[in-house]
Amino acid sequence: MKNLYAFGSATTDDFDESSSDIDLLIELEEDDPLERGEKLLAIWDKLEEFFQRKVDLLTQSSLRNPILKKNIDATKVLIYDGKRQEVSL
Repeated sequence: MKNLYAFGSATTDDFDESSSDIDLLIELEEDDPLERGEKLLAIWDKLEEFFQRKVDLLTQSSLRNPILKKNIDATKVLIYDGKRQEVSL
């Protein structure tokens, strides 16, 4: 995993601990589509287990809508930096 960002209500005062999901944006270094898909599913499962709630997981490469990208960029917060931290999956 290269980077992981939280965005949306999870990074604002609008977050409701009892009902909000967590919106995350992930950047992976994997180029092979099959390996990438397997890693995404494994990470997604582990994130939902860790946060004990629904996680909406997007990839940087899947962001094609410029309005959505702008909204995400306005609230995103880096929560994992692959250059400084290491995680085993």
